[in-house]
Amino acid sequence: MSKLKELFSTPRRVAVAVACLGVILVTAGICVVMIASGARGPEPASAIGGEAAQNYAFADAGVDPASAQVLKVKYERFQGEFVYEVEFLAGETEYEYKINAADGSVVKKEQKAVKGPGNSVPAAGAITLEEARDIALTDAGVTLEQAIFAEAEQDTEGGIPVYEFKFYSGNVEYEYEINGQTGAIYSKKTTTYVGQGTGETPPVQTGAPATQPPATARPTPAPTQPPATQGPTPTQPSGTYIGAEAAKSAALADAGVSAGDARFTKVRMDYEDGVPVYELEFYTATHEYEYEIHAHHGTVYSKHCEAHHTSGGHHGDTTGQTGADIGAEAAKNAALNHAGCAAGDVVFTKVERDYDDGRLVYEIEFYKDGLEYEFEIDGASGAVLSFERD
Repeated sequence: MSKLKELFSTPRRVAVAVACLGVILVTAGICVVMIASGARGPEPASAIGGEAAQNYAFADAGVDPASAQVLKVKYERFQGEFVYEVEFLAGETEYEYKINAADGSVVKKEQKAVKGPGNSVPAAGAITLEEARDIALTDAGVTLEQAIFAEAEQDTEGGIPVYEFKFYSGNVEYEYEINGQTGAIYSKKTTTYVGQGTGETPPVQTGAPATQPPATARPTPAPTQPPATQGPTPTQPSGTYIGAEAAKSAALADAGVSAGDARFTKVRMDYEDGVPVYELEFYTATHEYEYEIHAHHGTVYSKHCEAHHTSGGHHGDTTGQTGADIGAEAAKNAALNHAGCAAGDVVFTKVERDYDDGRLVYEIEFYKDGLEYEFEIDGASGAVLSFERD
């Protein structure tokens, strides 16, 4: 503090200090500007240009440029490469593309409804979760066998009951909100993952339906013909996956466990930092395993192994010593029998094997007719330990 006071003790020293501070601030400002400009970089002459990027996006979407309303064309850096971000409206759909600035290939694309379409036949009165699920699948052109569900639940949007779904088919992620009273599609969004493994985290939909942007924000559409000489024609990725059974085999092989000794409690596909993976959970008589298997080439993306906690029960429980375990299917049936539901009438969202104070339990959750059921089943006897319905 004394040195600081000495620095400002005379008018001359004050002037020198202010001058030095000014030089420091100017230098810092120049560095910030250089860093900011370098993060994006200048648009080189070799880049295809914003107009060509628009046309590549139009061609991939199958949209007539004359009917499109362009919202944004921006040159930027994305996941280590330069791209053009192109956003446009066509009919009741909003498209968002990232086009490679060098060759016009599609790096990423999304599309979502901007006004709730009435293309689903409304059901009479309130609809069930299963009916809402089928409406979403029909609109997406995906069969139940092709879909891998990551989310299926009931919620409320603006006072309207809606069913929310997220599911995958191939390399496409679908998100739907279905009006729980009429069966109409309240909102929908699809995301196509083109370059898996880029490290990008999949976008999250907020759930609120999109609204039509003001007409003043839409520039003039691009010319109608895509460039003939710049870059390859964008194509759909193959989206080939190894399949759930191959993923299970890969996990078992890595764990050194035979199929006959393993009981699976979870098999589903998801995205981890932009990478498509199969999430697997299974257990043996002594250990529990959690695996993420790369969905394209079957390598282990992540894994975790934990020994059972068998050192002591709770309140006389001897599950740990006896090793008794009814299995996931028996636990599901115990929950269904208690709820008075048939397996074909419900949508399971959780089947998890766990330990609670040394007791082996199965946590079961499913939906039926807009109601959520939560069970905790004793893993040794099949008895219902707790039950909630909401």
